[in-house]
Amino acid sequence: MLLASIAFMAGFLLDILWVRCIASVQKREAFNAANIGVMLYACSVLSTVLIVEQCFVACAAYAVGGWIGTYCGVKQ
Repeated sequence: MLLASIAFMAGFLLDILWVRCIASVQKREAFNAANIGVMLYACSVLSTVLIVEQCFVACAAYAVGGWIGTYCGVKQ
């Protein structure tokens, strides 16, 4: 259950960061975009490790977290 929760949060955070990064790039805010880019790499590595370790549970939790993260990031 802990692994699924971590995978969910990684997917949620990753999608929020993508939305923020794209918005920063569109506004030509290089410093913000670069900082968010680093956080994207960290979340990507974490999610990749989780998915490789426990495929089905992590994939499902990651997908749900990603959907909710994108929704929340765009809705703001």
